[in-house]
Amino acid sequence: MRVPESLFLQIRTGVRLAALRREVLRADSDKRSAQGFERLETGTAREYRKDSNMAFEALRFIHAAGVLADHQVRDTGPCGNEVRSKLIDATLTSFERIVEACVDNEVDFLLLTGDTFDESDRSLRARVVLREGFECLEEAGIDVFVVSGPQDSQDAWAAFRDLPDNVSLFVPEVDEPTAIMRNGNVVATLQACRGRSAGNAVQQDETTSMGQSRIGPFRIGIIPPFASSGVTPDKSVIETWLSSHRVDYLAVPLPFARTTITRMEQIAHGPGPATSMTRSDCGPVGCSLVTVEARSTIKTERIVTSPVRRETIKITIGETATWDQLMSAMRGYVESLPDLERASVLILNWELTGNGSLYQSLQDESAENELFELLEVDSSMADGQHMIHSLTLRPEPAAATSERSDSSDEIDHNDDSPESEDSNPLLTSFLGRIDREHSIAGRVVRRLKSNDEESTGPWLNRLEALAGRVSQTAVAERSRGLGTEWFDAEADFDEQ
Repeated sequence: MRVPESLFLQIRTGVRLAALRREVLRADSDKRSAQGFERLETGTAREYRKDSNMAFEALRFIHAAGVLADHQVRDTGPCGNEVRSKLIDATLTSFERIVEACVDNEVDFLLLTGDTFDESDRSLRARVVLREGFECLEEAGIDVFVVSGPQDSQDAWAAFRDLPDNVSLFVPEVDEPTAIMRNGNVVATLQACRGRSAGNAVQQDETTSMGQSRIGPFRIGIIPPFASSGVTPDKSVIETWLSSHRVDYLAVPLPFARTTITRMEQIAHGPGPATSMTRSDCGPVGCSLVTVEARSTIKTERIVTSPVRRETIKITIGETATWDQLMSAMRGYVESLPDLERASVLILNWELTGNGSLYQSLQDESAENELFELLEVDSSMADGQHMIHSLTLRPEPAAATSERSDSSDEIDHNDDSPESEDSNPLLTSFLGRIDREHSIAGRVVRRLKSNDEESTGPWLNRLEALAGRVSQTAVAERSRGLGTEWFDAEADFDEQ
């Protein structure tokens, strides 16, 4: 199987030069420890000041999760061959960018916390590209610490042959704390956070009491991998782990989205997925550059690695709104998106709510196509960047229409802030459920199969095949329309 030319072939020379620069940097590590780092690359940085009497050796590392090399992104909608090619390579591009970030920022190590690949894919290309990346990091003197996840089990990593010597698999269930070395000195340790029992809780004793001066290795805690039903667990789970273990940095794995939680001088951080894999991965996503300064300051900075960017835009259309007003609002939103230069494919889900002639005209497929064609003609996207659009139309409930009757704003970008009052919570809940469901017909079939003891019967297999050919968009649109009619009528009845 021929593997397409990789970005690593283009940066190998640069990596060798970076390795030489690293030797000079290592020789000057004492100076770095005294001064800290002077700069951060582009991105959003967050700084957390720890207690002034705690000190570490300065270090940097990249924390990434959910790389899923050569796994295919979902929920993209129809697209042309050029865009499809970019989507097929999206996770590989993201991994290449992670390697670039490691080299460019001259980090001490790369930490991968779960689902670096999906063993069920049986992808040779994933193994080839991962090995290339690890070899590039080895040339640059950068270690790689891997924690397996639900998709890349320990057995799968054990079967991964010919990994370079800089790659170490850390198994939280059995491994003792692992030292991370630099110039013969321990600068950090990886340690497992096993369980959340009272015996693991932080105790104030003579040797490690809170607030007592401690100069030693930076302690990174690893939460064992765990699977999820797809719903992000509550952040209180992280807080419990953080309060139960003596660590400075708690590495939060998927399925948590990007998050940071602080507790006294401790920090828990999860970078979220490295690539936008599903419709729930909105906004810029990637890995995190973690900088630990000698003066006990920890900074986390997002580095956008995903070439796929998703956004859901909710717009309300007034009864007298015009085509030009709608186009202006849509263009303005796209142009306001930050970090757009990192996206080669921008997937936009437009949710338009309203009434009136403009809203009614958009129910015609030809009008929808014309809207998106005009939007791309005047787009500020660079050459090589592509947009994929989807349109969801929702009739505005009568109560909301009457509330806006005195407003002069005919095109409104909806604010979903928690402070906004929900006039029809049942309808909101119903529509949200429809949005989260990837395949309504598929869910019906799965429920039938779970209730049938003989779930392999020919009629269920036939039904499952038919469900795969059903237009999910048409089913969802019909469900939204009926739901809006039902719940809106129920709200009107309650008011009477």
